[in-house]
Parts: sequence; structure tokens; C-alpha cells
Amino acid sequence: MWIDTHCHLDFIYENKTKDESLFDNSLLDFVICPSANHKSFNILKKLNQKNNSIVYALGYHPLYLSDLPENPIQYLENEIQNSHPIAVGEIGLDFYLGNEEKEIQKIIFHQQLELANKYNLPVILHVRSAIDDVLKILKDFPDIKGIAHAFNGSLQQAQQFINMGFKLGFGGAMTYSRAKKINRLALELPIDSIVLETDAPDMKPAWVNATSQNHPNEIRGIAEFFAQLRNISVIDLSWQLKNNIADIFPDLGISS
Repeated sequence: MWIDTHCHLDFIYENKTKDESLFDNSLLDFVICPSANHKSFNILKKLNQKNNSIVYALGYHPLYLSDLPENPIQYLENEIQNSHPIAVGEIGLDFYLGNEEKEIQKIIFHQQLELANKYNLPVILHVRSAIDDVLKILKDFPDIKGIAHAFNGSLQQAQQFINMGFKLGFGGAMTYSRAKKINRLALELPIDSIVLETDAPDMKPAWVNATSQNHPNEIRGIAEFFAQLRNISVIDLSWQLKNNIADIFPDLGISS
């Protein structure tokens, strides 16, 4: 079983590259697509109707908060009630540029966590340059589980997420020779705490050239890289990843 736990097919579709092959997931059992903003919601629902192996999370990405709908939290709650997403996401904090409206990000993040808690949904987290702040806010929600997408923190921070019931997402970034820190994390963290992702169309693995499109089917190559790094078989890895994902997303209906 192969599952891409983080992919933005809505970006590919919205950019009008509506190539049917982009949605051919013949190598995958599921592709989990978190939204970036409310404009993605209908796109993701349509993709799911077209191909039920494409499942989605709904939420407001911290870098898209300048384009929120009116009454954004009520809007998101209505969508959760009506369309039953697999998770709330992609939500979190991003302080990478240094000029962000940090308090607004924190408020919207906290409010979205409240919705996830209310509806007993996992979350898909964006945690760039803000891991300690995310961990601090998560302490208010001890019952929430989810994935810390594109994890690039310390081993200590990783352990805090794991202790809270989260899995850590690794993808194309770890396939580059310069990615020493991410490689160390991928090698040393407990394997039952890890999930794999493509973040397509972003975060291309090393073997995808600059003119080619990153795609969910690259998850197999990422898995092969990870299996070699951990010195385990790809088959054993597939079973382990299935169990890890089932733990976070029971609504997928896969047995752990």
C-alpha cells in the first residue's frame, strides 16, 4: 500500500494544467490533499468525486491568511459539517520571512485547532521556522493527533511531537546530498513516527529535473530512498507506513 500523505493537486489543477494523467494514481492507494485556502475547497471536493483515492483536508495555510472568506472560522466549520474532510489542514505557523503577522497566524491556528478538537479530526501542520510556537499552542489540545508536514526541526522537538501523538512527514528534501540534518532525522527517529509525502508540485526529489512536474507517484522513489537509508526492505517499509497512517487517519478505513 502506498499513500502520499501531503500533495497539492489543487495547485496543479488551479494552474490550468488539467492533464488527466496528473490524477492517475495507479501506483497509489490514497493521495491526501490539504487545502491552502477556501478557494481550494471546491477544487478538492471535485477531485475527490472524480477519483475517490484523492482525499482531502480543509483549512487555512498560514501564508494565505490575507485572502480569508468572511467569517472564516464559521465558513470552515460549515464545510467540515457538510463535506466531512479527512483532517483539518494545512494549518499552522510560518515565520520564515520574519515579517509575518505572527499574532494573526497564532489566532487563526488556535481557532482551527478548536474546530479539529470539536469534530475529532486529525490535523496536518505547517511548521516552518515556528516549531516551538506550534508545540506551545498544541499543549492546549492534548487529544489532537496529526502530521507535522516537512519536518526539519531538532531531535528534541521531534520527540515532543511524537509524545503528543503526531507523525513527522519526510519527502523529497531528504533525497539531496546536502540534506544532512534531514537525513539524520529520517535515520534516527523511530520508524513508527514517520510518514512519507511528496508535497507535489513543490519539494521535488533529487531525480526530478527542473523542467518536470513533481507528482504523487514519486512517493515510491522517496520510499525506496528512505528504505535504503534505514536498511530495510521496501515491502516492510510499506507495511510500517500503512500502520503509521492508519493511526492518524482512521477514517481512511485501512487496518493497522
